[in-house]
Amino acid sequence: MPDGFLRFSDAISRLAEGMWGGLRRPVPVQAIKRIEKKASIGFGPRRVRAGQRLTAAVTKGQLAVYVLAEPRAIENRALARRSPQECAPVTVPVSVLARLRTTRGSLPDHPIRPSIKTAEGDVKLLGLLTVGVLIIRARDFDAWYRSERAKGKWPSQRSKLKIGGGRPTKQVERVRKAVIELVYDGKWSGKASIAELHRLLTDAGGFEVPSPDTIARLVEQLHVETGEAEFFRAKRTRRK
Repeated sequence: MPDGFLRFSDAISRLAEGMWGGLRRPVPVQAIKRIEKKASIGFGPRRVRAGQRLTAAVTKGQLAVYVLAEPRAIENRALARRSPQECAPVTVPVSVLARLRTTRGSLPDHPIRPSIKTAEGDVKLLGLLTVGVLIIRARDFDAWYRSERAKGKWPSQRSKLKIGGGRPTKQVERVRKAVIELVYDGKWSGKASIAELHRLLTDAGGFEVPSPDTIARLVEQLHVETGEAEFFRAKRTRRK
């Protein structure tokens, strides 16, 4: 890896640490750490969120992404004979990034089955995408990271969140606590519907109940933060 660059996956890892740092380990991670105390273990849903956020940023042009051909991975001898200057990182256009396949909404280090259509007819770029790895300039990532952190909207910054002068958020702390209490008391779990949870919150009274869509997002957020199975809601496929 050239000096001053990060693999796309390494940038995701750094973003995930910032977004979720300081929070309690998710329940599944706690269970594994009791057995494998020295193991370095992350929580998939948190990393997925970070990957989606970084991918959204690069496909909007907020961060430049480059492709680097790794010499030992290159099977094409013509590419392997290129000079060091020719093997320098090449910028991937935003329009091409938007065409690349993602996994769970996130770009992988190595583009998945790129085609000449994906590369918008650029044969040279296609060759690089086929054998290369996606990277980000470290100083660009650091600047973007600081900008995102300054917004104060990461889960790790919950204590800093304040309601501004505009429309107040529906996901106030008391709604959050009410959902947690219902789950821990065994009155609701992710196996039941959001409509049922909305009814239970309404019956509890004492606060304005947000919309079902807002409650669904809150439950998803609680699962990512805690890792507890009771907050997990399986994706339901719509009938055609």
